[in-house]
Amino acid sequence: MKVKGLVLVVTAGLTVLCLFSSPLFGQVEKKSTTENGKTAQLVGVWEIYQTKSPNKPYEPGYKGRSFVAKGLQAFTLILEYRQDGTFRRLSRIGPSETVQDGTWKFSCNELRQQLQGAREEVLYVRFDNPDQFTSIEVYEDSADPGLFAQFRRVR
Repeated sequence: MKVKGLVLVVTAGLTVLCLFSSPLFGQVEKKSTTENGKTAQLVGVWEIYQTKSPNKPYEPGYKGRSFVAKGLQAFTLILEYRQDGTFRRLSRIGPSETVQDGTWKFSCNELRQQLQGAREEVLYVRFDNPDQFTSIEVYEDSADPGLFAQFRRVR
């Protein structure tokens, strides 16, 4: 009997606390990931269209395979960066699609992406124009110098 009474009092107390504190939390300003111009410029949907290895020219594919957006020969990567700091990565290889969700932060030219269930990725980004950016992905735990990729805005 005493345990039931204690649980009832604690539950009632938490309910009252939630009712009175929610207006306070609603007034707190949520920081947007689009506080600076470069970060706002990244928000949108982007598709890879060229890659290159160091000291080699750009090619419209990766390791000899051309980028194709849809169909049986599909081979592409599409990134959607949202204003709330989340992103979605869509990979298409042939008829199959892989979708991964995560969070992102952009500061100066450094883009940090954290996919759910994976380690953080670090990319350095340069905007070539409002509808194109070039990135280099840094592989911190390897001797691989990284991969240069160019993305164009889809929307």
